[in-house]
Amino acid sequence: MNQNLAASPSTAPETDAGRNYTLSVITGFALLGWLVTSIWDFGGFSNQIQAFYYANAHKGNYKLLTTVSILFEGKMATLLGLCFGAGIFLLVQKKASSHLVDGTEAHIRKQICLIILGLFVGLVLLFPNDLIFPFAIVGILLFAFVQLPAKNLFIVAMLCCLVYAGKNYWYYADDQSDYKAYLQVKKIEKRMAADSAARSKKLGYDVKKDSAIQKAILAQKIKADSIAKKKDTLTSKQAGEKAKWEGLVKSVKYDSSKVANDRKSMREGYKKMWFYVKNKVQYKESYWLYSIGVWEYAAAMLLGMALLGVGFFHRRFTSSTYLIMALVFIAIGAAMAFYRIHTASMRIIDYEKFIKGYAIPYNQFLPFEKIAMATGYASLLIWLLKLNALSWLMDIFSAVGKMALTNYMIQVIIAAIWFYGYGLGYYGMFEQWELYAAVAEIALVQIVFSVFWLRYYKMGPLEWVLSNLVYQQKTTNKL
Repeated sequence: MNQNLAASPSTAPETDAGRNYTLSVITGFALLGWLVTSIWDFGGFSNQIQAFYYANAHKGNYKLLTTVSILFEGKMATLLGLCFGAGIFLLVQKKASSHLVDGTEAHIRKQICLIILGLFVGLVLLFPNDLIFPFAIVGILLFAFVQLPAKNLFIVAMLCCLVYAGKNYWYYADDQSDYKAYLQVKKIEKRMAADSAARSKKLGYDVKKDSAIQKAILAQKIKADSIAKKKDTLTSKQAGEKAKWEGLVKSVKYDSSKVANDRKSMREGYKKMWFYVKNKVQYKESYWLYSIGVWEYAAAMLLGMALLGVGFFHRRFTSSTYLIMALVFIAIGAAMAFYRIHTASMRIIDYEKFIKGYAIPYNQFLPFEKIAMATGYASLLIWLLKLNALSWLMDIFSAVGKMALTNYMIQVIIAAIWFYGYGLGYYGMFEQWELYAAVAEIALVQIVFSVFWLRYYKMGPLEWVLSNLVYQQKTTNKL
């Protein structure tokens, strides 16, 4: 299979061909793994339903969700970011020749094409959690960093992680501030209740003794008392602070009405569904991207550049080094993930108790969790390549990774048609385990297609189109 699928055998030494094969293997693994959690968005396994599982931790569904979250959630997108960053480094470093444009110009052209494709995925196929658009935006921002030495790239990547973690703490600090304001309002309400009772007693109001008529008369007196009326009413600011906290607590908990509305909207025809999804796409590709996403993906891409610079993807280090890195980083990432999930469950069950007991948010270490697990997975795969173990599986990953853009679109299109209202409309109808069965079916389609396509062609169809657009010349794709 190696002759047909890979740029070089899995035992390749530290050559450019071996490096490209390694990147293809890691990309293919990450892309197939990404589908394990992206299927949640397509299939209707929403954050609301996950909140229900986390709040009922004794159920078996919780254990399955926890396992998948620890192993896959966020890690595969970060792993794709590592490979994307390494690809930026390779492309920008290319020199102009008789048949290629300058690497920097090619890189910018490529990102512009990807931005357009990402908008198509979000606004036409209606997938709000697309990776192409944010990767392309961040890719444009980072291309100048390829001139930095690997050490500096590591430093900047860690700084991006720190900013990402700082943002998480900042949002949590806002919640803490809202909770403190809420407590002050509750104290005021308690004092007002006591004052009201004291005034009632002073006016001769006795709930146990007075008749209904007497109560009504005394109530009218209290209402007419301008001082009492002023003191017993929250100001608009105080009422807003109370409502804000209560709304925040409600938003954290499971809400069956939101689930029902989401399922109904996602099973509608294309027009109604477009108006429903449009806001999610706009949020993800604007506010979220520029407040959180840019730091998350920049950290992964810069780390990918740094790892390429030190020879990580060239298999430069010993097998034992890669194995130790894999075990250490995966263990660290898994521990952080377990903390995140455990505290997230507590947050959902009783956010007031959580915010009183924890100085940091449940997702404080999320940036480092993703980076650690992604690096660990990459190290594990390279360790297997160094040993020439499971070469047939590595070749499959390489085939999928070599056609990453095509396979990404295959995933999105199949899943959208399967689950969305403009397709078969199975959104929200599958149990969690059934969604993973769907993942296996889609992955099988991609693997078979990739293997057979690369027997006759050099690259995937979308990769070939993108190459022609970037270099502005038509080339043959047949072997």
